[in-house]
Amino acid sequence: MGLLFSSCSDWLDVTPVDTRTTENFYTTPSQMEQALIGVYNGLLPLSTYALLMSEVRSDNTWCGELSTAQRDYMDISSFNPNISTIATVRDAWNDLFEIVSRANLFLSKVDGVNYTIEGIKEQQIGEARFLRALAYFDLVRYYGRVPLTLVPQTISEAMSTPQSEAVEIYEKVIIPDLEYAVGSLTEEPKDYLGRKSASGRATLTAAKALLGRVYLTMAGFPLYDETKKELARELLEEVIDYADATGKFWAKNASEWQRMWINENDNKYHIFEIQYIVAKDYGNPMVFHSVPRLPSKYVTLEMSGNSIACAKGLDNLLKEEQDEEGHFLDVRCLATIDTTKFVTDNPNSVTKYAGEDFFIKFLEHKMKREALGYDDINAQIVDRTYFPLNFPLIRLEDVMLMYAEIVGPTSKGVDMVDRIRRRAGIPVLTNAEKEPAAFRECVDKERRRELACEGIRWHDLVRHNNLQAVRDKFQEYAVDANGNVIRPTLLLYIRQIKDGTYLYPIPDSQMKVKEGLYVQNEAYR
Repeated sequence: MGLLFSSCSDWLDVTPVDTRTTENFYTTPSQMEQALIGVYNGLLPLSTYALLMSEVRSDNTWCGELSTAQRDYMDISSFNPNISTIATVRDAWNDLFEIVSRANLFLSKVDGVNYTIEGIKEQQIGEARFLRALAYFDLVRYYGRVPLTLVPQTISEAMSTPQSEAVEIYEKVIIPDLEYAVGSLTEEPKDYLGRKSASGRATLTAAKALLGRVYLTMAGFPLYDETKKELARELLEEVIDYADATGKFWAKNASEWQRMWINENDNKYHIFEIQYIVAKDYGNPMVFHSVPRLPSKYVTLEMSGNSIACAKGLDNLLKEEQDEEGHFLDVRCLATIDTTKFVTDNPNSVTKYAGEDFFIKFLEHKMKREALGYDDINAQIVDRTYFPLNFPLIRLEDVMLMYAEIVGPTSKGVDMVDRIRRRAGIPVLTNAEKEPAAFRECVDKERRRELACEGIRWHDLVRHNNLQAVRDKFQEYAVDANGNVIRPTLLLYIRQIKDGTYLYPIPDSQMKVKEGLYVQNEAYR
């Protein structure tokens, strides 16, 4: 059982319970809280999958062409059909089911524990079910048909549990779990003694926002359940109204938005976020993977050197609004991507890949912190697991734009988009952009700009059944200005984007556990 640390000054300090067994441990509210923190602990690796399995798969990123060195992100980006064996696909499955397993064990024990403070048991159950729903939601979106289990299983039981249809998982676990969470959580979670808990716990608003996202997802491809759209609208509107009434979650101006991406501001703006600190294995793991090798003026630590760049389409969107001198008007541009054409400190190293802009949103490098008035923390980042910035799983801006997508160019729908654009420093919507078709396109563009590198884009493309956007990305890189093919390999990538590749394959390690138990997703058979 791991520890979950909260960022900044609010730390959850829990005694390790590695040596205790399930028979003698889950007996008191204190022990149940430690077990619940263990469920939260399972969230730690999820930021990496948001980067590699959503952003990299989408039209937001450009990863170049496959090289002789095998890299998971390259296989994912190029829609390699033989990715059932790669570590990322396997580890995401295992880590998400680890959350499910820990939540199931917690929920199987909680009824046998006597709680003396009213409401704490219901709150803890709500948190565990929120986390289980969150894990199953990602499992369904990434893999489609997965095993459904709501109780702890023995090995033999697990090896006889087949896959369930995606709609069954939504209706039997994701929706009921989140409905319970909505009914049992509050805006100020308490610990087992009834005191205000450390930051990072699931709240009522987080449960409403996640359930709204689930409903909107179900309303789109591949389920197309239109009955869920109104349910999504109601929940998302409640979240927005609560934020407006309390002043929570909203960075009021561009300067404050830039400071959102500094760890001193963790737990101030995001509705629900994964908690990280400067400590071995408790930092944000995606940061190391998201940037190329950097000169020491950024960070002293040698970064991954991955070629995960900002694709032309998103790059152009972020740079779309410029003044007469060529300065970017959108404050999110230089807070999201680095446009510097640098040379590495080591003359034998490869310089920045093809001059592509790369994502800088989550990297608290020395220059960024100094420019925003924060002390240098470079000396504390001693290896790849020490980056402290929390990772948002649900943001108010995401909720606002989902709401705008549902209600269209109504007065409130337009207001949602205009608020975000006005704060970013770009013009509000024109009358022409308030026409229904144009408005939908504007909402989509705003989601790309506002939520870039946050693991949202791939799921948006799938919901809209828009894999063509990724084909168009490869086409843009494959030909020159005259339409001549200059990168024929990219045309192969286009052919590999089949209808069924909106899902990932069931990991090969799972397919081999028991012959015939699982059926591989069609695009990978």
